[in-house]
Amino acid sequence: MRMPLFDFLFNGDLKFVVILYTFLIVAIVFFVKKIKTKENQEYYNLKLKKLVNWSLLIALFSLLLGLLHSFYFISKAKGIATSLLFSGLSNMLITPTLGVVIAIIIKLLSTSLPLKRA
Repeated sequence: MRMPLFDFLFNGDLKFVVILYTFLIVAIVFFVKKIKTKENQEYYNLKLKKLVNWSLLIALFSLLLGLLHSFYFISKAKGIATSLLFSGLSNMLITPTLGVVIAIIIKLLSTSLPLKRA
């Protein structure tokens, strides 16, 4: 049984998911500008690399907050069903995984070169 793609893309922690998708949209805008201009390639590559770093930091931060949140409620429950425990932990991992996927996409945008025009 697999997690549906819609659940993966939209069921993470909302504040981090919005930030990560914003980073992806900004990266696409920078990539389009990079393709259109020839003289500022390094400037846009630098901006894209910064977005990669920030995406990874946001993913790590969401992981730590998710773990903290999960363990806090586990300690308050004083006993928990294993299915509930693993369900909570799997939901906690959605946002960091999405952050790493978005960082990989942005990294690919920063390393690819525009096609040479004849």
